[in-house]
Amino acid sequence: MTTPQESTESSSPIITRAVAAGLAGRFVQNYEFPAWQRAVLLALGALPQGAARFAISGFEALSGLPPESLSQFSLDELIQARLKDYSGLKGRFPAVTMGAGLGGATSYLSLALGAPFLPQAFVISLNKGSYNGDVEVYLRRSLDQALKIAKNDPRLMTIQHYDPVHDGWLTRFVNHLRFKLIDLPEQYAQFIRQRVEPGGAVVYLEGQAEWLRYRVGERSVFQVGGWGDISAQEFLEGSPRLTAYARQTGLKTDHWPLNAENFPLKSGPESEWGCEPGLAEALERFCKNEGLRFIRLRFPHPNDFSRLAFSAAKKLLEKEGRAPAGTLVECFSQFDSTSALQSGLLPLWLIFNTVDSARYLKEMSPHFPTDKPVFFSPLSTFSLTPDMARWSDWTEALGRDFINIGTRPSHYPADARALVKWVEPLRDWVDQNRQPIQVRLTAEELAALHQRG
Repeated sequence: MTTPQESTESSSPIITRAVAAGLAGRFVQNYEFPAWQRAVLLALGALPQGAARFAISGFEALSGLPPESLSQFSLDELIQARLKDYSGLKGRFPAVTMGAGLGGATSYLSLALGAPFLPQAFVISLNKGSYNGDVEVYLRRSLDQALKIAKNDPRLMTIQHYDPVHDGWLTRFVNHLRFKLIDLPEQYAQFIRQRVEPGGAVVYLEGQAEWLRYRVGERSVFQVGGWGDISAQEFLEGSPRLTAYARQTGLKTDHWPLNAENFPLKSGPESEWGCEPGLAEALERFCKNEGLRFIRLRFPHPNDFSRLAFSAAKKLLEKEGRAPAGTLVECFSQFDSTSALQSGLLPLWLIFNTVDSARYLKEMSPHFPTDKPVFFSPLSTFSLTPDMARWSDWTEALGRDFINIGTRPSHYPADARALVKWVEPLRDWVDQNRQPIQVRLTAEELAALHQRG
């Protein structure tokens, strides 16, 4: 049995591939579909969106690994797969970034520094989820394996993440087991020694987002729900809108608590956007011993990192004495930081296609250049969630005409075609308007932007 690896469509592989490509001045496909899947997705895109919502879940059912494959689990091999993404790059870097993998925000911040990103989190998708929304069934799918892995490897903790709403089209068929570093692996230490310039910087992106979660083991937790406009408490206690959602989607319940007597419920770092204690402290000690600068950038909300990446792009353009070419609004895993860097677009990354992200977009849109194009990449999620932003919410938040490079309004939010084609209009425009940003920020310049909030 082979060692289990992350899906190529998981967060960490997408970010490391994107950063490696951007450092080389190349483009990369975030979604690496085989030819037959691309053909099926394009065919589904010609049908009403209901067909895509049904079929895409079947794709994901095929991607899950058998739980018994975790008997061959190796954190070192997960790390090596991410370091391999940078193997084609020559020379040393002025810095590396580590910490929270916040999609386009992390990718652009890394590229603004000319730095590779080393992820702190890895996720493996296992086959079989909870078809009718039974939280206990989902828990048991990988609990034993999670506890065993955490016991055997003190460098990590395990997080079973169950979101039957935002990931409802996935969790019926697969279950997600995340691993987060709480210490500095030797492979990362060696990479930094070998690839970072003497006296260079290690920039730690410390996400302080929190969520309620169950303690199921010494270094193992179970999280119900995920970031959006539904609170952790609402996932655990239910609400009228979750009742309606459960009825519409055939779930047996509208709330998903575990037995708190067996598993204590406490607030802690959120599964996707929060950082666990331990890694930052180990990095700081390492940098002191190696003569490197350690810079810790802390923010309580994922949007704060998005705002910092937007400010970093403006600062780069100011250093070159030029105006922004426009704005690039991206969502979740649909981001293309190379395009922004190659053209001078200001990147604004959104967490998801929920109303809280629409509110953030409305807050930021007055800061967009008024006389330049806006590209918007609305996300295909294949779930009609209670907190999903309507198309009209996006148009109101932008408050102006925009170039759509994502989901079509007719198929929002389940556009199979967009998974294959979303980035093509943007790259066509970049090819015709290429003006690469040549300068980079120092870690201290980025830290100064962080201090301004």
